[in-house]
Amino acid sequence: MKILILGLLALVFSANVNAQTFVSGGIYQNTNWTVNNSPYVVTGPVVVFPGNTLTIAPGVQIIVNNTVNDSIYIETRGTLNMMGTDQLPISIRTQIDTTNIGWLGFICTSSQGGVLNANRFSISNAQTPFDYEAPLALYSYTNCSFNHCGQAITVGNETVLNNCQFRGNNAAVYGWSYFTLNNCFFKDNGTAINAYATAFTMTGSTFLENTNALVFSAGVFDSMSITNCQFLNNGTAINFPNNGKIENCIFLDNVTGIQSSYGCKISNNVFNYNEVAVDVSVLTELVNNQINNNIGGVRISGISSVVNAPIVTNNEICGNINYNVNNNTNVNYSLLTNCFCGLDSAGIEQSIIDGYDDVTKGLINYQIFDTSCTILLGTVLKFNQVAGVAANEMEDFTFENPVENTLTLLSTTAINEIALCDLNGKVLVLKAFAANAFNVSDLRPGFFILKRVNQTPVNQKFIIY
Repeated sequence: MKILILGLLALVFSANVNAQTFVSGGIYQNTNWTVNNSPYVVTGPVVVFPGNTLTIAPGVQIIVNNTVNDSIYIETRGTLNMMGTDQLPISIRTQIDTTNIGWLGFICTSSQGGVLNANRFSISNAQTPFDYEAPLALYSYTNCSFNHCGQAITVGNETVLNNCQFRGNNAAVYGWSYFTLNNCFFKDNGTAINAYATAFTMTGSTFLENTNALVFSAGVFDSMSITNCQFLNNGTAINFPNNGKIENCIFLDNVTGIQSSYGCKISNNVFNYNEVAVDVSVLTELVNNQINNNIGGVRISGISSVVNAPIVTNNEICGNINYNVNNNTNVNYSLLTNCFCGLDSAGIEQSIIDGYDDVTKGLINYQIFDTSCTILLGTVLKFNQVAGVAANEMEDFTFENPVENTLTLLSTTAINEIALCDLNGKVLVLKAFAANAFNVSDLRPGFFILKRVNQTPVNQKFIIY
């Protein structure tokens, strides 16, 4: 008898563990889907009719039977509440082929009174997880997961995402909205975020192995702020960022870190091992970044006038394979205060692509720092930043460049006096202490222009080190 009772208890326990409820068709009265009857296996379309409520309890599992039909959906013309908890999220997935789209998703038919409330869930394999007939005023999701869906979230007004995960979706987040994202994770998506943003604020989020991580498909109307985020091994990490800031982020091993920046400040970021680290364009400030060991470092593009040229200052741009800087415009740029980690101009020149390499490009002025990027060793100006006389009034004089302590002009004419100009425009007049020789040991190392030899105007650049 004891053995029989134990056997019956075992059968009852086994039945509860393996319990499942098959559902399809119309819901015509208030209905609860409970954990005790979970998982719910959806074998055909489910419709909640007007005036009725379907409540799906925390912890419920919903399995869509897509073995025959991939057009199953759950529609509400009444009210559908699907609110999980952090400890008991609601789970929805297909029965087979769980890495691909296998059903249509939830549909909210608001024209018939439909209301759909959902949060703290994991939803997978839906073409459109939540298809709202009329856009919501606020899309707010916390601790939610969207996996292997078509367009995971389609938005139209305001969107707030906290601690959400998006894996393997064709498009994770798409639409026009006020965006606020905190601590979200995007992996293996076609496009993680395609934003037509009124305003865009994102902090602490990670983008890993997406074809495109963050794409701005139009100008940000209000402002953009991207801080403390990581972009790792994506195709393009951020495309067309504009009207805001990107700061304290890490860009590692992307095809392109930042593409076509416009009217934004990019500061205090780290760019390593990208094919192209950062492509700066109109009215961009690139300041205090570490741009090292990429295939291409900084590319300047999309500029036709000095008026809208980017400002590139105080960056460490070192060890990039094809170039540290590529001037892809015909505008001249002064990139002074940036460190290229080379101790001589010959080495630095090899990593700068400008008009010296291609006459269609503008020239680049730069400075030479020591390997710690703290001590200025010299300045190289390829175009004149100081007003000078016309070219036909000038004469060239030969001397060694750079100059250490003595500037000696090689000329058959006796030269008794010269005038120099420093970067601040200060004119210094020096007298010869020997034949055509001038003492410059007391001058601060840096860039100078030889402006006059005796009474002859000249315009020759050189470095004192």
